[in-house]
Amino acid sequence: MVELASQEQVMAQAVDFRASWWERYVPGEWWPQSLVRLPGAPGHPGYQRVTRQDLFDLAAAAHSPEGRVGLLLGCYLWGTGPSAFLVGRRARTFTRTPLTVVAERLARVDEVMATEGPVAAYASMTRGGPNAVAYLGPAFFTKYLYFTGADLPRRPLILDRKVAAAFGHMDPPWNIGSYGWGSVTYERYLHRAEALAAEHGVSGDAVEHGLFTGRL
Repeated sequence: MVELASQEQVMAQAVDFRASWWERYVPGEWWPQSLVRLPGAPGHPGYQRVTRQDLFDLAAAAHSPEGRVGLLLGCYLWGTGPSAFLVGRRARTFTRTPLTVVAERLARVDEVMATEGPVAAYASMTRGGPNAVAYLGPAFFTKYLYFTGADLPRRPLILDRKVAAAFGHMDPPWNIGSYGWGSVTYERYLHRAEALAAEHGVSGDAVEHGLFTGRL
């Protein structure tokens, strides 16, 4: 029998990161104080720890241009963790497009999600969409959607390579590849995750967490 994480366990999912690796790419004025003040990582000197709950708290206050960019930065910290070699490549999201432009597009995404739902917001952020940002792909922009969409009737969920790969091992398997997922695939993903959530009596993000961690 599959035993998925409780909501408390999902919210406590934590990652350790080193802020100095990111500070060289993202100016201090774009760092929310709640990120700066995150606690140190136990047993990991020089690192801080960020949880899902921390990012939901950050999202609740992310209504300014700086706040939206700061939330996206938090998504990158949480999604990258202690992997130094990944930082320079992923930081291109913040260095190849002016941060004021990134903020404007995230604000439009918030509007689309509030009025048309998460699938439309997803479509607007894919390559060629009106709110696309260079080097910001689904694995990270779905994190942004997830944390900003907590109060929506239909909640967005994170879709990354680990989640996609987990579907390929289920019965029956659903093979969607490891990148380049279109909005139709995202719609199908939400539908399947919602069905699994109903089957197991959990929230959609507990299903996503289960896919990511290999419990499903």
